[in-house]
Amino acid sequence: MANRIHKLIDVGHDDIILRTFILFVQTADTVLKYADTYFYRKSHLSVIKFMALRILAANGGTMTPSEIAEWTFRERNNITTLINRLEQDGLVRAERNKRDKRFINVTLTAKGLKLLKQTIPVATEIINKVMLSVSEGDAITLEKSLRVLRKNAHDSLEHLAKHVQPQSG
Repeated sequence: MANRIHKLIDVGHDDIILRTFILFVQTADTVLKYADTYFYRKSHLSVIKFMALRILAANGGTMTPSEIAEWTFRERNNITTLINRLEQDGLVRAERNKRDKRFINVTLTAKGLKLLKQTIPVATEIINKVMLSVSEGDAITLEKSLRVLRKNAHDSLEHLAKHVQPQSG
């Protein structure tokens, strides 16, 4: 993990929409860097590893890599790499589906579940620190705004995927 801390810089732009978008992106990046650093220092896990373990536990302990990719909004090949690392650490087991050998089942191990239970308080510490000055009313407003932003970005991403431009060459 990098030890370099960047200064907080406010973008002095007249356009409130642009200024807010830049602030949103900076905030998302900063929160993720903080969470990754804190998780790693406390449990040697990254946020994405924690998310994968949490998602597996919430879905009965077994999922396919594609399902994990969908839940984490990551590309399938990145999830394959993540699963390989989690398997090397003994936190999950990846096995061919007995009924359909084309599919792989990723299963949370006892060691993975134990580590997940140990790291939930770490996640709570991160949430409490980041959300420290946010009231319940502000959280409700922020959640509503974030849902709108996520939906707009998701819809735009789907539109781009449907309208792939041919490569010039």
